[in-house]
Amino acid sequence: MRVVNRLIAFLLSLGLALGLLLVASEVVAFRVGAGQVALDWQGLHRWAGGATWGSALVRTIGIGLTIVGLLLLIAQLVRRAPGRLRLESVDARIDTALTRRGLARAVRNAVVAVDGVRDADVKVRRRRLKIRAEMVSATAAGMGPVRDITAAAQHRLDTLRLINPPIPYVRIDTEE
Repeated sequence: MRVVNRLIAFLLSLGLALGLLLVASEVVAFRVGAGQVALDWQGLHRWAGGATWGSALVRTIGIGLTIVGLLLLIAQLVRRAPGRLRLESVDARIDTALTRRGLARAVRNAVVAVDGVRDADVKVRRRRLKIRAEMVSATAAGMGPVRDITAAAQHRLDTLRLINPPIPYVRIDTEE
């Protein structure tokens, strides 16, 4: 979501900057007596002078801007997963935390250490820890490895002493 917010902010700032340049060039051109440069602002001024708040075009523009504004507001109010996960601290004056990537690496290392696991992919969500483990053989698949991997992940979460630890969910992939 952070990428989308940055893209929207970039596009809005680019539009505002281009609008500012357009207005500045029109003002300078008017002052030196060159007339209009890129925008027929005199025609726009005449139209705006004759348009009422009740006209269809003004209402459509107003409704469109309201919808865009509400969408931007909702996009900003959507609760995102925290970038840092707080850890229990021995001293209340010290703030300790772990990044999502750091937690994913720590859990992945614990899962890969389980017998029969070739590789693992760990994704940290707000309340879940999604673990996709790749087993060495298809015969190893079943509830035993799931329990072992879940126990290894839970043990790593317990040793890290997270304040709100995510719940591990395991999916086993086997190579045919």
